[in-house]
Amino acid sequence: MVLWKNVDLRKKGIIVEKTPTISKGKKRIDTYTIEGRNGFICIDSGNYDPFVVSVECHFDPSVSSIDDIKEFLDGYGPVSFDGKREYTAIIQNSISFEKVSRFRSFLIQFLCNPISYDINSESETIESSSTTFTIENANYKMYPVIEITGTGNIDVTINNKTFKLIDVNDKCILDCENQVITSNGINISNKMLYQFPYLNPGENTIDYIGNVTEFIITYRKAYL
Repeated sequence: MVLWKNVDLRKKGIIVEKTPTISKGKKRIDTYTIEGRNGFICIDSGNYDPFVVSVECHFDPSVSSIDDIKEFLDGYGPVSFDGKREYTAIIQNSISFEKVSRFRSFLIQFLCNPISYDINSESETIESSSTTFTIENANYKMYPVIEITGTGNIDVTINNKTFKLIDVNDKCILDCENQVITSNGINISNKMLYQFPYLNPGENTIDYIGNVTEFIITYRKAYL
């Protein structure tokens, strides 16, 4: 099963001929040579390059039209190759729809960001001012959505890194991936001091100080 923008390709009449091969993104390491020194030195940025997944397909015109799949196979969005995890991707190649209409077979090349995420999210309700919970099986850091309901000033420490919310008066929703805080649909990002937090694979510690009535962390497991 291949999903593009949460739609099964089969629903558009696009039949995947074989399971695509998924590669791991290449780690970004710069190498330098220095005059008078043997070999090289390297600088590891800790980041990974995107990679291409090629999907061989054929088209069933009884399900949808060429114009329909032209519109569908466009832009930027989530792609899943197993219905369980997804990458953010763009369609990299230019598809000749004239050939699709004549020969039915074609290739889709998805340029994928290197980190995948579970399609389904998980939540933790923080019920005390000092809590530890474990995220199993993931192997990369995760940027959660955090819902904090309370009043006044609130200090939150996640894995020994602290951020501060100033003059809270209702539910605050922290989108840590997009680095935005909203309350009742209004952007209140100016009420936060310091950096947005992230979660680690394995054990995570959460501590807070202040008047908090509800604290929920929602995340999707991340994989490299």
